[in-house]
Amino acid sequence: MKRAERRQLKENELATGLSRFVLWVKKHEKKFMAIALSLVALLTIIVGVRLLLQYQRSREAGYLGQVLALKAELGQKPESLDRLENLAQKRKYGRIASLVLATHYFEKNDLVRAEQILSGVKDRGRDLVHYQILDLYAQVLSRRGQPERAVEIYRQMEKEKPEDYPLDVILFRLAEAYEKAGQKDQALSLYRELQSGYQHTYYGYQAVLKVMKLETGR
Repeated sequence: MKRAERRQLKENELATGLSRFVLWVKKHEKKFMAIALSLVALLTIIVGVRLLLQYQRSREAGYLGQVLALKAELGQKPESLDRLENLAQKRKYGRIASLVLATHYFEKNDLVRAEQILSGVKDRGRDLVHYQILDLYAQVLSRRGQPERAVEIYRQMEKEKPEDYPLDVILFRLAEAYEKAGQKDQALSLYRELQSGYQHTYYGYQAVLKVMKLETGR
């Protein structure tokens, strides 16, 4: 077969192949359009979600900044307390303001008000703020003469082993609650556990002092 004939044959084959491909594309055009539209929709959703998360983070950061600024002003500007009360009413971010408010009342020894505030938010979420709220709530209960309830809360926290909240803090608070409830042996056992397992932490050092105190008092 001559070179020119072979070239013509190849060109004919290519043209036939392209024609078949074009016909196949036209036949499945609607399917391709549906897939393309689905991909565009998915991309739009992904971009939208990212923008929404960025917006929420910026709002949360702004809200947190407000709360911390008001907390710093509480001593000089009593009206900041009212603004904190208003921020605490916000469903989504109100836990942070509630925690700050409850801490303020706890420091003022207004335990009734602190417990009221914490009761409304103690069952929301499972993050760092949640465990801070539970910790403060248990301290309020213990100071109000209900250390047994505080023990229950700390035991539950210990069982959950939250990644966001240090276990040595939970164990030390639990030991204090046991001590307050008159269960000195349980308290001493936990203090010793902290003394050996967390010796280089603040609560490990505090546990050493507690062990000395309880052993001397026997």
